[in-house]
Amino acid sequence: MKESAARMRRTQYRAQKILEAAMVLFCEKGIEETSIDEIAERAGVGSATIYRYYETKAQLAIRSGIEYWKKIAGQYLNVTEIKRYSDMSGREQLECIMDALIVIFERETGFLKYLQEFEVFVRRYEIDIERLAEYEECIMSLKPRVTDALEKGLADGTLDFEWSPNEVCYSLAHTAFGVMKRFAWNGSMLELDSQVELILQVKIAIKLLIRGLAA
Repeated sequence: MKESAARMRRTQYRAQKILEAAMVLFCEKGIEETSIDEIAERAGVGSATIYRYYETKAQLAIRSGIEYWKKIAGQYLNVTEIKRYSDMSGREQLECIMDALIVIFERETGFLKYLQEFEVFVRRYEIDIERLAEYEECIMSLKPRVTDALEKGLADGTLDFEWSPNEVCYSLAHTAFGVMKRFAWNGSMLELDSQVELILQVKIAIKLLIRGLAA
């Protein structure tokens, strides 16, 4: 029994090392440009070992994306744990959530680059939507907090909009993450991009989104 438990721990440790190595390299070089051999070298294992855990690079990329989302969500998006969060108005709760996205942009550009890279990878290789179910579930973990804040804002009069909370939630997420991913991926590619600091542009965009929903 002890041998079996020890073997299981070694297996889990090795799988985690592979995932961590893959996430770093996928962010630094891109999924397409990263080889299994490079991941193996960084993880300190043989290439054949990786294929014992993950049959294809696509499977490894999906699992990396899932673990990356879990890490980011756990570190930045547990807004309900903020002191007196439940006593806040709907608008204040929404502002807390959107402020967390600003912090992600400031601290986790690698994650945002990964999201962009992953989406390109998925489309290029036409990965079946069924294989992305757990990845999508991680993304959707933020949705109840946003819709709860939107519904509370409608009820307490601090927010006012004509669409359903679901429609507004998806629109907010796609707009905010779209801007953040674009800036993280391209940076100041053109002269016009550098006229206003990127983080300030993100803050302005998010503030305008909230203001557009305010009563």
